[in-house]
Amino acid sequence: MHNTKITLTSGILTSLAGRYAKALFDLACSEDQVDEIASALHHLEKILRGSELLQRALMNPITPQTEQAAVLRKISILVKAPTLVSSFVNLLVKAKRLPYLSKIEGIYKSLIAAKKGEEVIEVISSYSLTIFQERLLKNNLKRFFSKPVQLVFVHDPRVLGGVMVRTGSWVIDATVMTRLNRLAIIMKGST
Repeated sequence: MHNTKITLTSGILTSLAGRYAKALFDLACSEDQVDEIASALHHLEKILRGSELLQRALMNPITPQTEQAAVLRKISILVKAPTLVSSFVNLLVKAKRLPYLSKIEGIYKSLIAAKKGEEVIEVISSYSLTIFQERLLKNNLKRFFSKPVQLVFVHDPRVLGGVMVRTGSWVIDATVMTRLNRLAIIMKGST
């Protein structure tokens, strides 16, 4: 599982993860639990991201849904998740959409940031950044924006290494994947 931040576009909001996140956000707004839901999702995702064994067990299609639901119910209790989050995660398990939890959390965070008028910045890397690295990046990026900055992290093993920072049309791409693609283009041109 990966902690995910997605820049809000109509395409993102109509994606499968986007529809789930928007539905959860709308319910959270109607129940006046937006921040509580965000906190519970964050802690749930953090626990899942912190245990490779737990991720493999929960994401394995062979693991019975009843076992997945029972484990997630215990984690929800541990993080003191509101009933809405527990019900939502149970719905994801039944619909076999648990692998989308990370993207849903990221889109949910983006919905909150958009509502607050914050600049949402997507940081894509092949690995989890340390808390120190996250803070350092956020402090450096704050200097470039006039409104508050909200960083959401996307973990994508396809980038191989490095990091990509993106908001709107502004992109800094220092990923190994992009460098390899550029090298391939150069090599094709020289033959």
